[in-house]
Amino acid sequence: MIPESTIPPLRERALADRVADHIVEAIAGQKLAPGQKLVETELAESLGVSRVPVREAMRILASQGIVVPKPRRGMHVANFDKAWGVQLHDARVAVERLAARLVAEKLKTDPHPLELLSDRILEIEHEAHHPRNGWYGIHRADTAFHQTVFDIAGSPLLSTLWSAIQRHVLIMFAIETDRDDNYERIIPEHHRYVEVLQSGDLDLLDAEIETHVAGARMYRKLSEK
Repeated sequence: MIPESTIPPLRERALADRVADHIVEAIAGQKLAPGQKLVETELAESLGVSRVPVREAMRILASQGIVVPKPRRGMHVANFDKAWGVQLHDARVAVERLAARLVAEKLKTDPHPLELLSDRILEIEHEAHHPRNGWYGIHRADTAFHQTVFDIAGSPLLSTLWSAIQRHVLIMFAIETDRDDNYERIIPEHHRYVEVLQSGDLDLLDAEIETHVAGARMYRKLSEK
């Protein structure tokens, strides 16, 4: 039997993940700017935690490219420029197409996963109609929809790739919708996505994902930087 003391407590990692989410939320909300230096003591005090989970959160975000270490200058928020946006777009389209094709194939024999996607759309609609948290709440619900696509696909590899870019996607959502108060426009986009999944037309599905993920607004906003 493995001694209990050799097993790291799960609560510490869970706390580090929550701290990482708070940092990403601050970046998405423009409370932390691209290139800004992150000070562990300040973050720990602001979040009401010790420096240990903050340090671990920094490692997590550094491994995902959201924060970057600079020699003798500590950790800094990454610069989310146009090149980053293009790369994120291309990576997300490629990964989500593979996942969506698996989902479309499953739906041919089992329509039950549609209920899960419908539930996620209801969450998006709720956030859009009651925007207490502005776009951030909608972004979280939107991300949950796409997480469900990957969950239904059932591919550990694709889920891992999605997890690696999920926080980037949340930041991109914030860039794309900055100063946009049309909260409800996102709802029909997700209904359309599900309709195309149901159709089983893979060519149409590939085109729909390109449109859904493409983010013409994203390119315009990044070009303005």
